[in-house]
Amino acid sequence: MIPAVHYGQSGTIRPDDPGPRNGSVVLADPREVIDGFPAPPPVSRAPRRFSPALALFVVLALAGVAGCGYGLVTVFSYRLAKMPTNAMAPAVPAGTAIVLGKRDGQVYRRGDVVLARMPAHQDNRAYLLLGRVIGVGGDDVRCCDEKRRIVVNGKSVDESYASGDGPVFRALVPKDGVFLAGDRRDVSWDSRNEEATGMDGSVPVSEVYGVVVATGPNRWWVRTLPPTTAFTAAGLPGAPEVDQGPFLGRVLVGAGAGVFLTGFLGAVVTGVRRGRKRRREAAGPGW
Repeated sequence: MIPAVHYGQSGTIRPDDPGPRNGSVVLADPREVIDGFPAPPPVSRAPRRFSPALALFVVLALAGVAGCGYGLVTVFSYRLAKMPTNAMAPAVPAGTAIVLGKRDGQVYRRGDVVLARMPAHQDNRAYLLLGRVIGVGGDDVRCCDEKRRIVVNGKSVDESYASGDGPVFRALVPKDGVFLAGDRRDVSWDSRNEEATGMDGSVPVSEVYGVVVATGPNRWWVRTLPPTTAFTAAGLPGAPEVDQGPFLGRVLVGAGAGVFLTGFLGAVVTGVRRGRKRRREAAGPGW
C-alpha cells in the first residue's frame, strides 16, 4: 500500500519526525522558495499612461480616413461621359472623357461648355449636344458681323477657340434657356442650325445635364477645363466659374491615404514599444 503524502510547513523531511500515525510521508512544499534561486517576479501590471505620440498618430489615421472618404465622395459626385464627335475640338477632342458637374440651382454662363439634350422638333428626334453656351436667357444672338464673329446683344465676341463658318441666324433666347454652339462651327450641328432652319434652337436649362469642368482619359486622370474670357472681354457680364472639384477630390484621396498610412504605422510602432516597456517595468530589475 502506498503511504499518503503530506507537505510539511518547514519544507524538509526529518527522519526523526514520526509523521502522521497513519504512515504517510511529509514532503517539502514546492511552492516555497528554493535555496539559491531568486523568487519569480510578482504578477503585476504597470499602470497605463497617456501617450501624446500615440494619440497624435491615432488622430492622423482618423483624419486620413476622413479626408480620403470626402475625396472619394467628391470625385464620384461628378458624372462621366465620352464624346464620340469632334465638334468641340480642340477643347474637347473626340473620344475624350468629360467630367460633368451640376449643383442645385445651377446657373449657366456664356462660355460654359455643357452637355445637353436638344428637344425634338416636329419629325426630328431629340439628340445629345455638347456645345458652348453663346447665349443665355434674354440674349439677342446672331451671326455674324463683317468679321464672321458671333454678336451677342450688339457686342461682337472674339472666340479664339472657334474655327470654321456656320449658318446665318438670329435668335432671342427665352428665359430659362441657353443657346449652344460647337467650337468647330463648320461641323457641329447645334442651336445655330436649328434656328437657321426655322426651329427654336434654344435648349431649356432643364435639359442641360451639367457643365464640363474637366477632361481626360478617365475619372482619375483629368485636367480642369479652363474657362474662356471671350464674352467678358467683349463687355458682357457673367464670367464662367472654375470648378476644381475633380482635381481637389483626387488630391484629397491621395493625401488622405498618405496621412492614414502615416498615422496607422506610427500608432502600431508606438503601441508595440509601449507594450515592451510596460512588460519590462512589470518584471522589475533583473528580469
